[in-house]
Amino acid sequence: MPMNAVYRGPAELPPIIPVFPLPGALLLPRGQMPLNIFEPRYLAMIDDALTDRHRLIGMIQPDTAHPGSDERPNLYKIGCVGRITQLAETGDGRYLI
Repeated sequence: MPMNAVYRGPAELPPIIPVFPLPGALLLPRGQMPLNIFEPRYLAMIDDALTDRHRLIGMIQPDTAHPGSDERPNLYKIGCVGRITQLAETGDGRYLI
């Protein structure tokens, strides 16, 4: 996978993309969103996204009208796929992406 990957449509995306549900956050096409990742499950998600070489994560908001559980929140049906373009590891086990 080239470093500056270009996706021309959904057919060019991998079949499975990890999802990061983040209340109040909206990633727009070609936008940037700095994130401070510290929860173990999301640290593992970032590790997986980096390992599969696509460096993609889905950003989607939880459906607050139908919250679901903390482990499996109900999500809105539309989100955006983001590609990790920068990563910094902190000394206390967090990722800044």
